[in-house]
Amino acid sequence: MTKALKQFIVKKLKEPTEKDLNKDIEWVCNSLGFLTPRDQDKTALRILKALIKASEEGKGMTSEELTQVVEPTIGSVIYHLNKLIKAGLVIKIDSAYELRMNSLLATINEIRRDMNLALEDIKKVASDIDDQIGLEHR
Repeated sequence: MTKALKQFIVKKLKEPTEKDLNKDIEWVCNSLGFLTPRDQDKTALRILKALIKASEEGKGMTSEELTQVVEPTIGSVIYHLNKLIKAGLVIKIDSAYELRMNSLLATINEIRRDMNLALEDIKKVASDIDDQIGLEHR
């Protein structure tokens, strides 16, 4: 089985009706598939909030710093950081983790670009499959 270089999950959810920073960040996390029944403590959400705040100050955070802020085990923090990295939201520079870009919006725009590139690759292979089988595509 091939290991995923990136993994994108996008859920179409009803947008929040009122502006509320915490609820808006939670909605983004939920829309990107980070709030699951398994993550009962909403660790991914708390990590993302901490990294957004750190981004405001122009810095990243180590896994140890994140563990102190969100208070799960370091193993849980690293598990969620790896998921956030695979989704394209977070990067690691030296020993610090930070948003991929300098803002959440710029990060989402980069994820969109990554998704479009991935879909183009899928389209190429799908076209090859159709050609090999003899299916017409319009």
